[in-house]
Amino acid sequence: MADTTAAEVPSGVLFVDDEPDNIRIIVDILKDALDERVDAAHSVEDAVELLLARPYRLVVMDVFIPLGEHPNRVLGPRADKVQEHVDHLGGLVLLEEIDRLDPRPTVMAHTACTDHALLEIFGDRVVHRIPKPAPLDTLLRDVVDTLRSLD
Repeated sequence: MADTTAAEVPSGVLFVDDEPDNIRIIVDILKDALDERVDAAHSVEDAVELLLARPYRLVVMDVFIPLGEHPNRVLGPRADKVQEHVDHLGGLVLLEEIDRLDPRPTVMAHTACTDHALLEIFGDRVVHRIPKPAPLDTLLRDVVDTLRSLD
């Protein structure tokens, strides 16, 4: 669980995608357009470190992301077990980690995943799915609309 104080109000957007080119432009646009911090992570390890350091309002994540170089730093001993069973589906592990946070950020999926069983796992933890590859204006609109709905 994240160590947050009453003064730490969730703010900002965290994008999690292992292909930086997929999100670089949208991150840059949102940094200019929003009054909020916009960060990017490229693995579960990086994302969890950022999420534990500060509360975010919104996480926009891919499902097919790696755990990272040293996932045991943030996942502890269960990292070995997770690595055995979850090769490229790090997004599912990230969802579990997000569920442990208080306050818990809103989550959107930006993914090419079309597997019905995987999408069902999202349940109500993911408020919206943006299919990849989405046009830049669609991605931007969906993120901004979701942020507005949180106000």
